[in-house]
Amino acid sequence: MSEIAIYVDELSKLYHIGQTARFNTLRDRIIEGVHGLVRRNDKKGESATIWAIKDVSFQVNAGEVVGLIGRNGAGKSTLLKVLARITKPTGGRADIFGRVASLLEVGTGFHSELSGRENIFLSGAMLGMTQSEIKRKFDEIIAFSEIEEFLDTPVKRYSSGMYVRLAFAVAAHLEPEIMLVDEVLAVGDASFQAKCLGKMNDIVKQGRTVLFVSHNAERRI
Repeated sequence: MSEIAIYVDELSKLYHIGQTARFNTLRDRIIEGVHGLVRRNDKKGESATIWAIKDVSFQVNAGEVVGLIGRNGAGKSTLLKVLARITKPTGGRADIFGRVASLLEVGTGFHSELSGRENIFLSGAMLGMTQSEIKRKFDEIIAFSEIEEFLDTPVKRYSSGMYVRLAFAVAAHLEPEIMLVDEVLAVGDASFQAKCLGKMNDIVKQGRTVLFVSHNAERRI
């Protein structure tokens, strides 16, 4: 019997549309008061609910590559955010068995005020790697990302393409057991996309687990 890497059972996530969280600062109270005035004069301001995902169940065995295809707004990204522990589910369960690296939308995962170099070490530490393990992979990560010139620049100044190059390089080279990938390969030029797909093939051949979501049924890993 194959070992289970990802187990999802009746997983659901409910969002409240038009409802903001309550905070206790003076600025937040003023903003909340303005929102209240608008809502009293606009019935459309009343909150509604929407199920981003509802009663989803599946499992992925270790070493499998599984693609989830769906239109924009189908809940694919929400599912990955729950699996990556970025978002808490409303109901059900989602269990991950192994070290996880996630490549979600641009802007997720790195600290914007830190440099590219610092974010490589931060990401490695969050994956549970030692400093010596990260240093061993460091040169490969930089060579793959092709952003050596900007390595000590805060990533908030990176273009979206530069950001994704570094994010993919880190996730692919720090040897996670499970990779969660959300259409990140759609960003960047054609040559970099081909380079990423080649690296993903290498990862698959090493027996690691990949869960990939896309709206493009023609995408292949």
